[in-house]
Amino acid sequence: MPKVDLEKERKLLDREITFFHFKRATRKIKKCIKLAEETKDDFFLSYFLAQRCILRQDYRRAMHYFNCALHIRKNDGCTYNDKALCLAELGRLKEALACFNRGIKRNRDCASLYHNKGWLLHSLGRHKEAAVCFKKALELEAGRVESLYSLADTYCHLNDLQQARQLFHRALRLIKGKSSYAHKQTLKKLNKLER
Repeated sequence: MPKVDLEKERKLLDREITFFHFKRATRKIKKCIKLAEETKDDFFLSYFLAQRCILRQDYRRAMHYFNCALHIRKNDGCTYNDKALCLAELGRLKEALACFNRGIKRNRDCASLYHNKGWLLHSLGRHKEAAVCFKKALELEAGRVESLYSLADTYCHLNDLQQARQLFHRALRLIKGKSSYAHKQTLKKLNKLER
């Protein structure tokens, strides 16, 4: 059996979840849990068990596994990111923001941390701060569709409709063929702006 790179699998899982492919994500998690068990990789075992909990909407249990993973890899940006998302899902928004900030201090190159911190700030109505986070995520990953979409939506709230249109168009080009749901949502926002 060929060696599987669990770090690469983690990135692929993130894409599946981002593009709302939950059945594929569930299969990938199951496969990765098995591989982590076989290779006795406690970090990835904890990480993927947490992901399974997230898909089951058991955010408290997911946080337990993320804490186990962070005990092994203290600077893992993806784990901080996903733990912060669980805190947000549980309504613990100040703690979520603090968790994003801790993650960013430990790993300044994790685009997901900036993107999801921006998502939280945007949902709190702190649009200017959110825009800064989305821009940083795009600086780290130029073709990050969800950050383009979110930055465009933030510009709508800041009444910069021209910039919002441009970003929605860019997101639309990049999302084509990857997620029909995300494509429809982006098109819907763009059509609303162009009326």
